[in-house]
Amino acid sequence: MAGVSLENIGEAIDHLVTAPMSNWTILKGIPLLKLYARAREKAGGEAVTLTATRLLENRVGPGDRVLVLSGFIMRDYGLPETDGPIGAAVLARALAVGLGAVPVGISEASVVPCMEACFSAAGLIPAAPESLGSGRNRCALLDFPVDAAEAERAAAEILDRYQPKAVIAVERPGAGADGHYHGGGGFEISGFTAKTDVLYRMARERGIATIGIGDLGNELGMGTVADEVREYVPLGETIAAEQPADVTVVANISNWGAYGIAACLAASTGREAAFHDGREEERLIEACVRAGAIDPVGGQFRLYVDGTDARTNAAMVDLLRSLVVLSREGANVTDYQTSWQKR
Repeated sequence: MAGVSLENIGEAIDHLVTAPMSNWTILKGIPLLKLYARAREKAGGEAVTLTATRLLENRVGPGDRVLVLSGFIMRDYGLPETDGPIGAAVLARALAVGLGAVPVGISEASVVPCMEACFSAAGLIPAAPESLGSGRNRCALLDFPVDAAEAERAAAEILDRYQPKAVIAVERPGAGADGHYHGGGGFEISGFTAKTDVLYRMARERGIATIGIGDLGNELGMGTVADEVREYVPLGETIAAEQPADVTVVANISNWGAYGIAACLAASTGREAAFHDGREEERLIEACVRAGAIDPVGGQFRLYVDGTDARTNAAMVDLLRSLVVLSREGANVTDYQTSWQKR
């Protein structure tokens, strides 16, 4: 990237997506930046969105499959929350447009329609598994078993069939030390949660790249910061997810963590179309809600994510997009960058 430091872009992106301004950080006072600091240390000290981007660029090429796991079903409602499927769709688009990859979204059977609505709203074309190689910007949506024994079989079958180069979890429940899945309030949700930990673990055992994106600590891939979750997050001893990831992205809202990687990919590859804008963000949130997702904070069908309204989410996306645009300035800003050195 001529003229503009990708490292500086990554720092700015991390700063934006970890701004403590959401449900968990404002309403409940979670020290998000402590979790972020540990995730960054474990990732080698560089901006985590940039580290995740480089991992994907090193492992994923045109035509390669990438599994994107998401969907967090809310107890008492039996419906997914808006945080997760939208971020998964945005990142899936970035993988397709930026790297030429073929994303495969995975969730519970009841959540697949919501995932498909979001992937479609992001511009991807859902296709049957046998048709994924026909045409550009294809994607597939698969359901995964709730039953643990079936999950072992399904995980091996999916990995054998798709040979993914990476597995990414976006706001996906992660099992705790007791082997069960928990909501943020400490209650168990294993009875209706697909056992995607099995798929994630099996992928790690096969040496497949893994990325986990979360905002609290009970999400798949957040095992990297489990000690910090237990120390700083209420009920952390119960809810802390055990499965770590090669790179863990801690964000204010999990969708924003996915947006951060997507923006970094767009900047690194020079493909602005790999990242969306604020207007598209509002359409994505509307599509997600229309497909049955709720805002968990308000407990409503409303255009919010984790208690944050659509306009605020759109503003964040536009701020991130401004960094993508800035990254493309190149020679146009070279003289400016060194202007203070001239006499």
